[in-house]
Amino acid sequence: MPRGRGGKRSGGPWYGEFRERLLFEADARSMIPDLRNGFAKQVQGAGYRLYFTVEVPHYGRRKVEVHFPKIAPRWARVFVDGRKDSPHRYRGGSLCMWEPEDPPQQRWVFEDGLAALVAHITIHLFKEGWWRETGEWLGAEVLHAPGVKQESVE
Repeated sequence: MPRGRGGKRSGGPWYGEFRERLLFEADARSMIPDLRNGFAKQVQGAGYRLYFTVEVPHYGRRKVEVHFPKIAPRWARVFVDGRKDSPHRYRGGSLCMWEPEDPPQQRWVFEDGLAALVAHITIHLFKEGWWRETGEWLGAEVLHAPGVKQESVE
């Protein structure tokens, strides 16, 4: 559990504690300049949001928003700018990078840290770009009927 001032434990989510946020983001600070300048974060009543850009090989820069909802603060919902057509997006437009039921070694889990999540995002965006060009999805995928995919928050 996160610790507050003086080493006392606090009952809030991880993003409410400076040390916990720093530990979560530390491995990604060298990859994401937006995190170093302090303008990429927003804590609000509905959760914690990170804003940054990633360089997608062959497809350019994309603006990313990662939302950690208050009701599930270790669950990341990822939104990006640009084209939304993809067989791997939820109804609300967030990326579907793995199935929630997938084993931890096949998906991102909070303990992996932000750098690992950024890697998943970049790879997913590359796959979307490739799919738009060729019609081929690189790697494993779970197909869903168009327009019925719901995002779960656990």
